Amino acid sequence: MNLRQLASCGLVCALGLVGCDQGRQSPLRVNVNVINAAPGFADLTFRREREPEPLVLPFKTAQEPNYDADTYDFNVTGLDASTVEQTWQFTRTLVGDTRYVFVLTDVAGAVVPIVLEHGQAPSTDAQILAAHPGGGLPAMDLYLERPGVGIGGATARGSLASPGQFAARTLPSGDYELRLTAAGNPAAVLFTSPTINLAAGSTTTFVVTPEAGETTAPFSMQLVQSASQVLFDLNAPTELRVLNAATDRQPRDFAINREFAPPLFPAAPFGSPTSHAVVPASSALPINVTPPGNPGVLELDQTLATFVALRYTVFFTGDAGTLSHLSTIDDHRRIYGVAKLRFFNTALQFTESVELLLVPPGGAPDQFTGQITLLAPNASGHTLLAPDTYDLYLRRVGTNDILSGPTPVTLDERGIYTVLAVNGPNNTTAEVVLLDDLP
Repeated sequence: MNLRQLASCGLVCALGLVGCDQGRQSPLRVNVNVINAAPGFADLTFRREREPEPLVLPFKTAQEPNYDADTYDFNVTGLDASTVEQTWQFTRTLVGDTRYVFVLTDVAGAVVPIVLEHGQAPSTDAQILAAHPGGGLPAMDLYLERPGVGIGGATARGSLASPGQFAARTLPSGDYELRLTAAGNPAAVLFTSPTINLAAGSTTTFVVTPEAGETTAPFSMQLVQSASQVLFDLNAPTELRVLNAATDRQPRDFAINREFAPPLFPAAPFGSPTSHAVVPASSALPINVTPPGNPGVLELDQTLATFVALRYTVFFTGDAGTLSHLSTIDDHRRIYGVAKLRFFNTALQFTESVELLLVPPGGAPDQFTGQITLLAPNASGHTLLAPDTYDLYLRRVGTNDILSGPTPVTLDERGIYTVLAVNGPNNTTAEVVLLDDLP
């Protein structure tokens, strides 16, 4: 019960018009799905009125609170481009026997909700509804047909403006394939899903979600049923780039499935990532590394798991003839208010973990703890950091032994950065190579 309802009840009781403590029925409970489809933000917090514990929603996740039927102010909080915490508010009346979906979208750096409403699905049929948050994506038509049937001659289940939504509608339960096409043009297929099940009596919400560089796909589909999942277009490309961190610092040829005529990346230079290239999605993609022009000497002959819509960096390191590799997923989504930094450690001459520290210019590194710690060879995910200018150090973990630094770096808001650690000229120092948005 919110403050408006409480005040109203208190006034009525004071006038003696009703017995508020006797015979009062409990308010109806209302189901709400809250979905983060705002790619410019990291986590969004969602709060009803002044609740002490907000919901925390990472990008492409959903939560399902239940509230009493009433009118509420809802507050959504996230960092804006000036790194200031902003709160966006909207008011909604929740009516009993109605279910709601709040799709939180990113409109020029502000959170704007799309609100969908629906009732209970019929017990014998499935129910669907959909939202399109915009984000520079075109208007779309949505098709759901039985597996293997295709959409030739079919009628779209609904059309989605950019931004827009369509109201709940029913269809027979069972297995379907989802396709999205450019609006009015069924030949322009933008998205094809794996088989999905729409159960009798269930409601499925489809949310078109801009990927904004997080994957190779321009958008994904959030599918919210009893649980939520993210679907990618089955035809979205898989991409890969190579980072040569061999300890002899010599160039290398990199091939897929021993195809060296020509290799995918000929003479990949030390410490400079190649561009991304399209590769097959595979549970065991053969990868090979050789000296330039010498495919008879396989320094690396392993397999790599790659998945649809993902983008990878594969780095190899070690001594000539005995290379090893590691792959990490590249995330190019830029986030308001923060910089993204990750650390690749290939400084194999150190058997202890190495800390990456960011210290205010002129600061003493022994007064700071490390932001990222890794044992070579390894790669971290992205750490979100305040945009600023720093001195970057590498330090042997558990000691004050500085291996590298200070290296001045400037991390900009919405920047994406990678720091590569490699062996230094002696066994007490390392070197850093600055990658991606770092100069």
